[in-house]
Amino acid sequence: MHIVHTEADGGKGGQPLRIINESLGMIQRGHQVTILCPESAPLHALAQNAGLTVVTLPLRRKNVPNLLALRRWLQANRQTVDVVNSHNSADTWLVALANLTLSRPVPLVRTRHASGLPRNNAGSRWLFRTACAHIVTTGEALRHQMTAIGVPLEQTTSVPSGVDPARFHPADKQAARQQCGLSADDFWLGVVSHLRPNKGHGVLLEALAQIPDPTIKLAIVGEGPHRTALEQEIVRLGLTDRVLMAGHQAAPEKWFPAFDIALSPSHDMEGVPQGVLQSLASRIATIATDAGGTADAVIDRQTGLLVGQRDAGALRDAIVTLHKDAALRDQLAQQGYDYLLAHLTRDCMLSAMEKVFSDAIQRNSSR
Repeated sequence: MHIVHTEADGGKGGQPLRIINESLGMIQRGHQVTILCPESAPLHALAQNAGLTVVTLPLRRKNVPNLLALRRWLQANRQTVDVVNSHNSADTWLVALANLTLSRPVPLVRTRHASGLPRNNAGSRWLFRTACAHIVTTGEALRHQMTAIGVPLEQTTSVPSGVDPARFHPADKQAARQQCGLSADDFWLGVVSHLRPNKGHGVLLEALAQIPDPTIKLAIVGEGPHRTALEQEIVRLGLTDRVLMAGHQAAPEKWFPAFDIALSPSHDMEGVPQGVLQSLASRIATIATDAGGTADAVIDRQTGLLVGQRDAGALRDAIVTLHKDAALRDQLAQQGYDYLLAHLTRDCMLSAMEKVFSDAIQRNSSR
């Protein structure tokens, strides 16, 4: 298959990483992949650095010049393109409208990475129900949102962004702490994500401030626009001796094994956060909020502890529970690890997406 990904602008979070991870995996399986996106999208440079084929196209806005530019590319390459996978609203609309003018429309698969409700108007209903051959969501809860605008469940598939267990895997805790510069004898909490308000770092800091034990410390791994606000909050809460702002780390897989507990305090509109999957793959006890599709991976009291969003008290209680109960920590870590290997690996994701693309191509050719 020749798979073409389009993206208007997916920011710096999990969306471009999903596209790159999936694309590299598809190439390893013998498929051809091309990425169409504007140069301003973070995906552009990230994909080029990963060695992927990137074509610069203006897709950020729904307007006539952008539509014509995309149509020209699709028309010139239609003989070799098998399926288009769009990732944002603007590029989905541009592909859908371009398809109306092509003698051989390209099957369009839309991946929805966020958990926001789609608009329920005539345009959105046409786009999702008619123009798109299939809808992929990154969590089961997101999939069921599509029924609100009349998309049949059989026209949707949940495919979480699978993690590569060859990269994220269990490792020696003390060796990891030494490598990351974390104290050997303290109890380390860890959160790995982009620093923006909806990721919930502020709520986690409130929860930590309610736990008086100075040996319970927190490492925040990641970078983003919310860093300064978080640093100010750390000072305000008197946590300067207990919180490490580690910044961006090119190899987060080295950090997870150093933690006693990994957390995802998000109240963001997302699928299944990559940090959650990475902590499960590292066989680390995980506490997460029920944001987006997180419950697909963190099943409360089975693969981790699941708490409500924006609830510092619930986060505090969950941390204290696992801090006091090493046996429960180990049990949840092992069960989460086993569940991930069975359901949420990169290979699981690639096989599911291959089926979605193949089915969309087959339905299109039978018309």
